[in-house]
Amino acid sequence: MTKSEEFYAGINKLADYDNQSKQLMLYAMEFSDVYNARFTLPEMVYLLRNAYKERLTHSAVLGEKFMRPNTDPTSGFCLITSYLIYTLTGGENVWEIHGARPLHWWLYHKQTGKIFDITYSQFKPTMLHNLYQNGSVFHPDEQLTEMLKQRAKTLAHRAGLE
Repeated sequence: MTKSEEFYAGINKLADYDNQSKQLMLYAMEFSDVYNARFTLPEMVYLLRNAYKERLTHSAVLGEKFMRPNTDPTSGFCLITSYLIYTLTGGENVWEIHGARPLHWWLYHKQTGKIFDITYSQFKPTMLHNLYQNGSVFHPDEQLTEMLKQRAKTLAHRAGLE
């Protein structure tokens, strides 16, 4: 592939990612009880999905010098982001964190029974369906919870959610 073809392929991937972000923001509007004092869930989606596109976010949150090549920008952020949204929007009163260890994590809305997965775009729909079917409630130990708090705080800072 020539440099020109690589460039335009990258633009198309970015356009697809941005379109998926818009669709997710519309879906987030269905969770009208999910917000905090400063941000609605769609606003959080917008800020987080934009932050994932930044190399510095990957470096600060995941400790990676470079973004993962040929992967969705959300790759590696599913548990940290689920934990961040969980803590910002009511915690155990509103959500359960579910996961299909060690591959993927998402939120389960207790009132509606709907799944909210801000990093869904890293998987094909058939794989997501299987992950959701085989997932279970996540119960982190103290050490993992502490790591999640630190990384979620860094992600919140990088996304402008503080």
